[in-house]
Amino acid sequence: MGAFLDKPKTDKINDVGEGNGLKYAVGSMQGWRIDMEDAHQARVVISDEPPFDKWSFFAVFDGHAGSYVAKNSAENLLKTILEEQYFKEGVEFVRKNNNKLNEEAKKLLESGIRDGFLSLDAKLRSEHDEEGKERSGTTAICALVTPENIFFANLGDSRAIGWRKDGKQFATLDHKPYLDKERERIVKAGGSVMIERVNGSLAVSRALGDFCYKSVPGLQATEQLVSPEPDIYVLERSRDEDEFIVLACDGIYDVLENSDLCSVVRSRLSVSDNLSEIVNQVMDAALSKGSRDNMTLILVTFEGAPKPNPKLIEEEKKWFEEVESHIQAILTEHDARSESGDQNQIDADKLTRMLHSREIKDTPLHGIYLARPLIDRILKARESNPQH
Repeated sequence: MGAFLDKPKTDKINDVGEGNGLKYAVGSMQGWRIDMEDAHQARVVISDEPPFDKWSFFAVFDGHAGSYVAKNSAENLLKTILEEQYFKEGVEFVRKNNNKLNEEAKKLLESGIRDGFLSLDAKLRSEHDEEGKERSGTTAICALVTPENIFFANLGDSRAIGWRKDGKQFATLDHKPYLDKERERIVKAGGSVMIERVNGSLAVSRALGDFCYKSVPGLQATEQLVSPEPDIYVLERSRDEDEFIVLACDGIYDVLENSDLCSVVRSRLSVSDNLSEIVNQVMDAALSKGSRDNMTLILVTFEGAPKPNPKLIEEEKKWFEEVESHIQAILTEHDARSESGDQNQIDADKLTRMLHSREIKDTPLHGIYLARPLIDRILKARESNPQH
C-alpha cells in the first residue's frame, strides 16, 4: 500500500541505549514511500520496580493505510499488557519466586501478552466505531527480555530473528493469508484469498486495526478475516551463547533472508561496536538490494555478541578505499562519454550495479550494498560541483 517518491529519503532516525546486560540501537528510514508509517518502542528498563527493573521491552510496528494505529500501538501496547490480569498474576508468581520465572509464571505472562493485544485492538475499535474514520492497521513484533527468557509476540509479517554462538538461529513465522491456517479462518469468515491477499487487498492476515476486515456479525475478534491474536514464542536465554536479536519490518526481510541478515549483522559486529552505524548499514544494504518500503529495525546485542577485530577493521578500511577508486574510475568514464554526447544520467542504483560487474578483491558479504553511504556521499559531492 502507498505510493512512491521519485527518489528515496535516506535520512536515518536512530536511538540507542544499554543496561541489564544488553545494548540496543533503533534505525528508521522512510525510503521510497511517500509517508513514513512505521513506529517503534524501546525500553531497556520497564520500570524501577522489581522485577521490571531487570526486564526490557522492544517492539516494531509496520503501519499500512496510515500511521495512526502503528503510533498508537507503539505508545500503548506495553502499558496495556502490563494492565492485563493474567500478566499481573504472572508477575506476582515471579516476585514470590525470588524474581525468577517458573513454568506457571511463563504461561500467565504468555496469556497476559496475548490479552494485551486483544484489549488494545478493542480500544482502537471503540475509537473507530465512535469516529468511523480510522482505516489504518499495523503489524507488530515485540520482545520482552527477562534474565532467563525472551518472550516474542508476533502479529503480521514483521519478524524477529535471533542468533547464538553455536549457530542456532531463531525466527518468528509471518502471518500470511495463503497459509492454510490463516486461509481457513478467512474463508470461514466469508472472505477470500486472491493474489495471496485478504480479499485481494491486504497482504497480512493478522494485524491491529484494519477494522474493515473485522466486521462480520457474530464472530469473535480472533475469528474475523484479520485477527489481532499474536503468536507467542518463549526462548530460554543462555548468557554464554546468546549473541543478538533483531526485530524488523518487512522492508528489511523483503530483500534479506533470515540467514543473510544474521550473517550481515555478525560481520558488522566484527568490525564495529557502533550499533547505530550497523543498523544504518543494514538499511542501506536493503535499499540497495531493491527494498521499496519504509524500514525500521531494532538490534539488541547481548554479552556474547561478536567483538570488533582489529585485523578485520583494517582489511575493511582497505576494501572501502579500493571501492572508492573503482567509483571514481566509473565516474571518470561516464564523464568522458557525456562529453561525447551520451546524456545518460548515473544514480546510486546504476552505480551499484556497475560496481557489481567489477571484480573487487576481498569483498565482504553484501559488501557492495554496504557501500551505499559512500556512493551517496560521492554523488552528492558531484551534484554540488557545477562541472558535472
